Amino acid sequence: MKKEENKKNRDLEKEIELLIKEKDEYLNSWKRDLANYINYKNKECERTQEIVISLKEIMFEKLIPILDNMCLAEKSIEKDLANNANIKGLLMIKKQLEDFLKNEGLEEIVETDFNPEFHEVMEEVEGSGKSGEIIGIIQKGYKINGKVLRPAKVKIIK
Repeated sequence: MKKEENKKNRDLEKEIELLIKEKDEYLNSWKRDLANYINYKNKECERTQEIVISLKEIMFEKLIPILDNMCLAEKSIEKDLANNANIKGLLMIKKQLEDFLKNEGLEEIVETDFNPEFHEVMEEVEGSGKSGEIIGIIQKGYKINGKVLRPAKVKIIK
């Protein structure tokens, strides 16, 4: 009788060991699958962010020329029309557009020293000052997240 009980106990212990092994295999498999899912989710978030940034860049590239034209129009307003209600309204719209673009991450390039990453030389002139110093901006440049969308077109000292 004792032999039978010992054999049953050994059989039960073996079965328990097998079940523990099986449980550990399932648990490890589940952990791997969870890690794979988390990695997938993170990669999808990154990809979505990249798509959003690309769409913003496309939108900005289409809106910047409109802003340029509004700036040109503002410069051409005669002083006696500066208080005209229609002109003030148009300038408010221009300001709204500038604020919108800024809030969405568009930055104007404001570096004062020439940098070929941010500036494109359109004209070199003789002058007093250090060579390569920017003395005028012909067309504003813009960047988003440190990436140049359009370099600033500048006039520098020879």
